[in-house]
Amino acid sequence: MVYTVTHRILRNDMDAEEATQDTFLKAIRGLHTFQGGSRFSTWLYSVAYRTAISRSRLRRTEDRSLDEVEGRPGEPGSEAQGTTSDRRRALEHALSRLTPEDAAVVTFHYLHEMSVDEIVTATGLSASNVKVKLHRSRKKMLEILQEHLKEEVWTLRTE
Repeated sequence: MVYTVTHRILRNDMDAEEATQDTFLKAIRGLHTFQGGSRFSTWLYSVAYRTAISRSRLRRTEDRSLDEVEGRPGEPGSEAQGTTSDRRRALEHALSRLTPEDAAVVTFHYLHEMSVDEIVTATGLSASNVKVKLHRSRKKMLEILQEHLKEEVWTLRTE
C-alpha cells in the first residue's frame, strides 16, 4: 500500500521503490512520534506521502510517456480480464494526467478507502482542500477518459 502511494506520486518504479524503502526507514526511526491519535496506517501513509512529495520536488519530470506511467502490463487471460485490463489502463492513463498530489488524494480515497479526515491527517491539507481536489480530480479524469475513449472509437472505425 505504501508503494502504491509513492508510485502514484513519483510515477516511476525505481523511484517509488526507493521512496518506499525510505518511508519504512523513516517510520522505524520515527515510531516514537506516533501518538495514536489516528490509525497507524494513516500515520504511515503520511510518512509515505511526504517522502514521495519531497522526492518529486527534487526531480521535476512532468512529461512522461504513457508507457512509463502504466507500470506493469495486465496478465493475459480471458476476454473479461482483457476488459478489466483495458479499464485499468484507461484509469491509470487518467490518473497519470493529474498532478502527483491530486493523484495521491484520489488514490487514498478510492483505492485505499480513506476518509477525508484520514487524508487530511496523511497529507496535511485542509478538509475543504481535500474535497475540492477530489471534486476537481474526478471532473478532470472524466474529461480525460471521454477524450481517450473518443480516440479509441475513432481508431476502431478507421481500421
